[in-house]
Amino acid sequence: MYVPPAFTMTELEALDVMRNVGAGYFVTANEGNIQSTFMPFIVQSSPDGVRIWAHFAKANSHWKVAGDAPDCLLIVHLADAYVSPSLYPSKQEDGKVVPTWNYVTVEVRGTLQMLSDTDEEALLNMLTDLHERESDKPWAVSDAPTEFIEAQRKAIVSVELVVSEITGKAKASQNRLPEDAAAVKASYEAGSDAERSIADWMP
Repeated sequence: MYVPPAFTMTELEALDVMRNVGAGYFVTANEGNIQSTFMPFIVQSSPDGVRIWAHFAKANSHWKVAGDAPDCLLIVHLADAYVSPSLYPSKQEDGKVVPTWNYVTVEVRGTLQMLSDTDEEALLNMLTDLHERESDKPWAVSDAPTEFIEAQRKAIVSVELVVSEITGKAKASQNRLPEDAAAVKASYEAGSDAERSIADWMP
């Protein structure tokens, strides 16, 4: 991903985006075949590095490439929004402005491999707990009969992305004049959910 210096994220910022979004596109190219699957995931970060856990539907043959540990690109997208030149105060001075697009996105590169049964059980519990945390009546894996859960697990295949590189990009009008960026931020703060998400990245 092309990232001008002004739009660069730190790795900690990129990991925070990944945890907040919680799902993305896992893309592999193996033996000339490009495949992509959108999956929720869990970020496992330790002194030994970053690993990302997710699971495919077993009916989706994409999981089979994990046995060969192919290169994998995970794309995690937080938000994007159009920027009209009409928002810029500088437009009134010389008219030398054009439309653009602001966005916040993260790319993760690494190798994809199979996850153990023990780690798969942890993955399913962590994913559930994470996304049920705001519920008034949170559901837990243990709420369902054990034999039912075991039958459901036979229909998935869990994988681990061993991360080698994390690149984050927050294009949020940092390259504009301060008054132009301020005008875009004010518009975004009163706009859509996506626009408000990007406004949080603006100074």
